[in-house]
Amino acid sequence: MNKVLHEKVDADFDNLVQDLSGCIAIRSVLDESKCTKEHPFGAKLTEALDYFLASASKLGFRTRNIDNMVGYAEMGEGPKLVGVLAHLDVVPEGELAAWTYPPYAAEIHDGIIYGRGVVDDKGPAFAALHAMKALRDSGVRLGCRVRVIVGIDEETGSRCMVRYNKTEETPTLSFSPDANFPLINAEKGRLYSNFEREFATGGAGPRLVSMTGGTRPNVVPDKAEAVFEGEFAPADEKALAAAQGITVSKAGGKTTVAAKGIAAHAMNPEKGDNAIVKLFAALGKAKWQPQGAPEYAAAVAESFADTRCTGLGLARTDEVSGPLTCNLAILNYADGKLTLSTDMRYPVTLSGDDLIKDYEKTLAALGAKLIVNAHGKPLYVDAASPLIKKLLEAYKNVTGIDDQPRSTGGGTYCRNFPNAVSFGPNFPGDVDLDHQPNERVSLDLYRKTFHLYAEALDLLVK
Repeated sequence: MNKVLHEKVDADFDNLVQDLSGCIAIRSVLDESKCTKEHPFGAKLTEALDYFLASASKLGFRTRNIDNMVGYAEMGEGPKLVGVLAHLDVVPEGELAAWTYPPYAAEIHDGIIYGRGVVDDKGPAFAALHAMKALRDSGVRLGCRVRVIVGIDEETGSRCMVRYNKTEETPTLSFSPDANFPLINAEKGRLYSNFEREFATGGAGPRLVSMTGGTRPNVVPDKAEAVFEGEFAPADEKALAAAQGITVSKAGGKTTVAAKGIAAHAMNPEKGDNAIVKLFAALGKAKWQPQGAPEYAAAVAESFADTRCTGLGLARTDEVSGPLTCNLAILNYADGKLTLSTDMRYPVTLSGDDLIKDYEKTLAALGAKLIVNAHGKPLYVDAASPLIKKLLEAYKNVTGIDDQPRSTGGGTYCRNFPNAVSFGPNFPGDVDLDHQPNERVSLDLYRKTFHLYAEALDLLVK
């Protein structure tokens, strides 16, 4: 290991935390209603990108903002380009009451920094930027260029990287600090889709007015509710109120049935508690309008109760990447049409096209129509790759642990580039805090992550 390099890392750590804190303060959550030609993902996302690039410029790096969609900071010379692929957009914070400390204040308590994005992915993005500074300041002679590429649409489709690839240079090799250590070389396929069913008026019981639930496909919904005109039969109301996580309230001639769950990242939906599934399971046992809707709710709840899709008849697995999973993510009912969105992650050896056909048949049996919104094919990089060997060497040099590549149900920018794998920031055994309330990281682990990215760049530029 380069002793001077790691001394530079420690000397710069407080500056890194300060830079990160300023970016955490920017609520860089996509709101499609606020997108404009000038700000394709909204002014707040542009603000986060500008903040990062201004920070990089102050550190002495060349920077470029590409149409307020993606940008980069670069140093060095030569034809070889080492890329780091990170993002500055974040998912919504959810209920503020679930946070011990404000989600955008970057407060530090007992050696832990709290805030939306400190793990996913602002913290790693700034750690990579400052790792580039440490490498330069250590006096290492660069025989190539290093570029930290930052997008602002990773959580909602990665349109930023589609824009990058239209006109910009493809790195020779890259890593994304947006998954887990020691290294991720297999990312499951991702299928984002809706399924719809329309209902005719009629039936017994209160009439459904609206249903809502969830915020993003890649977040397990922690809230869902249905509003009805009228009241349930006493026995149904009693059963609903007694169901776990369900509350019933009445006002102004309307009855609201609400479900409370636990949010989690859709790559590990089993770690959450799906509020939409809970709502449908409870309502599936009651009588309400429109006709056929209670039976449909019961069937949907049964089909999606198991996140590995056993209830859908779609259970699949392989040795490389593990089981298929599915998150029933977003719910909406209006004007007789009930729409549900799902985020499905499937094994790298499975045919996505075959999966779609099977999914269509399963939903057709429920009377619903499948609409595919986005389909990301799996990613797999052979473990014998020189890129993987060097990153694992960096991991061993810093942690002392000799480990092997792993797979994930998550998806990163690596899918948009050849010869790219994920490297951190979550360590083996860590509690997964991505997309959850009280997202946080200890300063000790954040410092170690900083060392790992500096070490990785030191090996990759040689």
